Amino acid sequence: MFPIFIASRAIYEVRERPSKTYSWKVFMLSNILVELPWATLSAVVLFLTWYYPAGFYRNAQVTHTVHERSGLMFLFVLMYLLFTSTFGYMCVACFKTAETAANIANLLFIMCLIFCG
Repeated sequence: MFPIFIASRAIYEVRERPSKTYSWKVFMLSNILVELPWATLSAVVLFLTWYYPAGFYRNAQVTHTVHERSGLMFLFVLMYLLFTSTFGYMCVACFKTAETAANIANLLFIMCLIFCG
């Protein structure tokens, strides 16, 4: 994701910004919208290979809320994947190289997990 964004940003800075074709906000929004189908597909695969084999649905059978809990857990997985992609875009937008952005993103994400979000 980072190297592709760096190349897209370079094209935007050289060609699109001087011609005022579209703004920086539209550029960022389009990059985030492109991630939505991939995040959804990843969430489906991750959810199906994690939730049911681990047996989390068995806890909801007692209270007869299997569909509600599984749907909510799927939304949590989807929101987590969307958070990580937008968090990565936030980090890469601030730095010139993909390596620096990846290192800072890892550090900030670890700090986010250590301090409970």
